[in-house]
Amino acid sequence: MTMKNQLLQEYIHSNILRSHKRLKGITSDVYDRLLPRRYEFSILQKYALDFLHHGSEPRIIIMPGLRGTGKTTLLAQLFLSLPNDNITKLYLSAEEAMQRFDVNLWDIIDNYEELIGQHLEDFTAPLFLFFDEIHYDRKWAIFLKTIYDRSKKVMVFCTGSAALLLREQINTDVARRAFFVDIPPLTFTEYLLFKYNKPMEEDLTAILRQTLLFSDNAAQVFHILQQQQLRINEYWLTVDKFEIQRYLKYGSLPFTLNMDNEILATNFITQIVNKIIYTDIPQFYKFEITTLNRIDKLLYLISDTLGVSMATLSTTLEMKTDTLRLILRALETAGVINKIMPYGAHFKQVRKPAKYLFATPALRFAYLSSKESVELFTNYQGNLLEDLVGMYLQKMLPHLERFAVTYDVADGGADFIVSLNEQHIVIEVGMGKKDYQQLQNTSSKIKPKYNLIIASNEFAYSASHNTVKIPLQYFLLC
Repeated sequence: MTMKNQLLQEYIHSNILRSHKRLKGITSDVYDRLLPRRYEFSILQKYALDFLHHGSEPRIIIMPGLRGTGKTTLLAQLFLSLPNDNITKLYLSAEEAMQRFDVNLWDIIDNYEELIGQHLEDFTAPLFLFFDEIHYDRKWAIFLKTIYDRSKKVMVFCTGSAALLLREQINTDVARRAFFVDIPPLTFTEYLLFKYNKPMEEDLTAILRQTLLFSDNAAQVFHILQQQQLRINEYWLTVDKFEIQRYLKYGSLPFTLNMDNEILATNFITQIVNKIIYTDIPQFYKFEITTLNRIDKLLYLISDTLGVSMATLSTTLEMKTDTLRLILRALETAGVINKIMPYGAHFKQVRKPAKYLFATPALRFAYLSSKESVELFTNYQGNLLEDLVGMYLQKMLPHLERFAVTYDVADGGADFIVSLNEQHIVIEVGMGKKDYQQLQNTSSKIKPKYNLIIASNEFAYSASHNTVKIPLQYFLLC
């Protein structure tokens, strides 16, 4: 046995012995109280128990998401929730093992088999493998296929820090074996649950989502929301109004929940973005260091606006347009930004600029916080709210096969156009009172089912404008 293999086996053995204690620390707060479980936990646990009791598929679960969204905690909670009798469990940080010992995932499994004196094919009881940050091995997809094919007794749960990156690296052969469970930033109700143990009625969230996206007309949207007003108002009775500000600034990322210091929170968020730029992106995009150094400035420029032309960015950054496009694509695949195309761009508006939203308003605010302005939050509330609505739509829509989120690029056009099965919903976002003009400019062209204005505390219905004004407090409960 080589020295490297011996050290790796000692590391794996140590992880087996210390897994429970180590993961207990990840899943508990400083007072040893268990952290709340996210909604996605119940989905993951169901797949694990179905496999445990019935040998059910899928046996490969991939958990992509932006850094800082709590994927490691979810993985640890799932590990600890499974019984210890008549099954085998192995939890490893792929990032830690691979960087520490200069090995790949195959080396880890080979040495695990040698350590326990048993091949995967020989397992008669279920084996659960938990790999955190699996994307550090560039050949992770073929590794998962190999593990899947070697034994029907093995189930794998793995995380990756890039929200779309994992899907881009997977081939069709692996895709039909794997199932994705995206781990998005926290919603506002999750934020309050985790921070203050304030539960939200799940059926109310479901009703609000169904109403906003799948009603027949604006009148139906208004009628159903009226029916739920009492429940909505009761939820908000004990919520400090400043929690919305805290949530928009940094509260959508779980690791900030115990941070009351805004500067500290934004510094940690900045560190996460730096790790994405200098660690994650180079795993898949071979940019020179001078190019990587410009990504931070690019994100700063995007934070100050929503729609910006490639030519303007290219000139400001002194960068070729092709390189700029590749960087923006890298930031998309890393889960940092969401690209919102102009409505109709796929066939007639290709020259119009895309709009880049941050995956969570916390990322935008981290960049904006470097500006020295007392009115910073007030001046950029509209941009932060667009990030928020974009983030919520990303969570509410992906399970649907035929949907698109675009925007009206024309002057005075609406912020979002949600297209579902060739029907459209026009959405305008902003603080303070919003009139109907921007919606009318857009709806007169595309004839939507109905229009929504998500703004201040105004709740109103206009039959003539086919529009419902929805208070931000209502939308935050979706």
